Amino acid sequence: MNQRIVQLTDLHFQASSNELYKGINADAHFLQCLDWLSGNDCDLLLLTGDLAHGASPDAYVRLQGYLADIGIPWLWLPGNHDDVQQMLAVTDQAVDQVRCVELVSWRLLILDTTYAPDGKGSGSVSPAHMQQLQRQLEVEQNKPVLVVMHHNPIPVNSAWQDEIMLANSQEFNKLVTTYSQIKAVIFGHVHQPIDRVEQGVRYLATPATSVQFLAGQDSFTLQDDCGPGLRIIDLLAVGELHTQVIYLPKQANAKGLM
Repeated sequence: MNQRIVQLTDLHFQASSNELYKGINADAHFLQCLDWLSGNDCDLLLLTGDLAHGASPDAYVRLQGYLADIGIPWLWLPGNHDDVQQMLAVTDQAVDQVRCVELVSWRLLILDTTYAPDGKGSGSVSPAHMQQLQRQLEVEQNKPVLVVMHHNPIPVNSAWQDEIMLANSQEFNKLVTTYSQIKAVIFGHVHQPIDRVEQGVRYLATPATSVQFLAGQDSFTLQDDCGPGLRIIDLLAVGELHTQVIYLPKQANAKGLM
C-alpha cells in the first residue's frame, strides 16, 4: 500500500498571530499551506521543527488549534527555536524521545536534534538517542526506513548555515549509512530545498512555510521571490520513495491576519 506524507517545516510562529516574522505573518503562511492540504490527499502530516520562534506557549496552543480539525494524523518534532517542555505540555507526543511510527510498508524514525545547543542554532542527537536509533535499526531490518529530524546532517554550502548544522553529523551519518534499510533522511532548518544522495542515503531538505533562505550564501540572505513551501513524499509499497517540493503563491495580505 502506497502512502503519502506532507512535510511542513520552520513555521516560526510568533507569540501573537499578528506579530511579523522577517516581514511576513507566519500564521497566515501556515494557514495557506493548510488550505492547500485540504484539497490534496495526505495520510500523515509531519511538522519538522522551529514551530514557535520564541517558544511561546501561546504559539504552540494556537498551532494545535489550527491542526485540530484538519482530519489528518499529524506529528511534530522540535527545532532549535522550540522548547521541548512547552511542546510536551500541549500534546502527549513524546517529542523528547526517539519515536518509531510503523506505517503499512515503511517505518518512520523521528529524532530530537536539540541536545547540547550551542546558543547559535546548532544541536545534536544525544548519545542516548543515538543508541536508541541504532537499536531501532537492529530490531527491524526488512522494512524501508525514513529518518525525520530538524537539523541538517550534511552541509548545504552556505557558510553561515553550515556553522549551525547538526553538531555530531559525522557520527550520525556513519550510523545511518551502515543500515541499507534507510532510504532517506528528511529535515528542515535550512529554509531551502535539497535532494542529494551521499553514500547511498538520500538527504532531503524542505523549504519553510514562513520565509526562504537564499542558497549558497556566506551570510544570512532571504529569498524574497518565493511563497510558503512544502514537500510531498510518496512512500511506495515496493520500498521506493518519490518526492516533490511545492511553492505556494505569495499572498499580498500575508503580512497580517484579519
